[in-house]
Amino acid sequence: MKFGLFGGPQTQAAGANTEGTLGYREYGKYIVEAEKLGYSSAWLFEHHFSGFGQPSSSLNLLCYLAGITNTIRLGSAVVVLPWHNPILLAEQIGTLDVVSNGRYDFGVGRGYRNTEFHGFGIDHQEAGAIYRESMDIILRAWRETERWSYKSKRWEFNNIIVEPDTIQKPHPPLWQGAGSPGSIRQAAQQGYSLLLDQILSFEDVGEKIAIYRSEVESLGRQFDPYSVGVTRGLMVAHNAKQREAAHAVRNQFVSRVKALTSGANSKSPTFNPVGEVKNETEMSENGAILGDKKEMIERVEKLYECGVRNILLHDLTGSTEALREFALEVSPKFTNKT
Repeated sequence: MKFGLFGGPQTQAAGANTEGTLGYREYGKYIVEAEKLGYSSAWLFEHHFSGFGQPSSSLNLLCYLAGITNTIRLGSAVVVLPWHNPILLAEQIGTLDVVSNGRYDFGVGRGYRNTEFHGFGIDHQEAGAIYRESMDIILRAWRETERWSYKSKRWEFNNIIVEPDTIQKPHPPLWQGAGSPGSIRQAAQQGYSLLLDQILSFEDVGEKIAIYRSEVESLGRQFDPYSVGVTRGLMVAHNAKQREAAHAVRNQFVSRVKALTSGANSKSPTFNPVGEVKNETEMSENGAILGDKKEMIERVEKLYECGVRNILLHDLTGSTEALREFALEVSPKFTNKT
């Protein structure tokens, strides 16, 4: 099995409780320590206008992480294409792939937060069309070796050539955040690896992987279990008091994200990781890697039985102690499992 990290730093924002979270430089040290402990990857999310300091410029941050690490893979989970100029994005990703020496994984999505669509002045109904056109442009930019032009109702590019070239050919690995059965099948059809959210129960995770695997194999391709990254909350707790505190931190986070996705305009047809959450504590009990060493091993074993081989851990406290405990006490039990 592989164990990576999911998350990002948090800045001090007005009215936000940032106790226990990591700032930008501290998060860099956290990822350096993760690399030393053998974690396979570090994935950053991108969000805008959250009001509680979530990172908005993940590609810049990943360039910083590329400069202070050597082996850990670096991923976007995800870059929301409707917020970006696709040519600038292709150039930024090319730069990141070069400075990381080919360690970057490109995760993409359409967006689901109402506050972001409203903030950027984008109709959420247009998200799918923008996403598809932007992805077509980005892939073409990496294919073309001569200058080219493009014009549509949305974009115009004249006599361009995108530089630098990516180190990974024909481009960095492509990942897609998806949740609905239709979007999961579409990710498989397009050749994308799959990113599943941290809200799903263990049973739901198994069902989603089965849908993806079935679609991949129906297309005549061999299913790679490591092509599915499953984010899970990491909540180390050695007693009832610590368990209650871990739930309080996670419940606050989920409640904030739910507030940002409320309203009809935020109902993404493909991916809304908190849209159906009714009880935050129950959500974590049914899906997080929670508890002491023994319980965490049991929960990872349950994920393994569901077909999970690539887990991305999200520890909202940014605890180096938890990072070490999992790496030294839990992950070795699964190192040789395939």
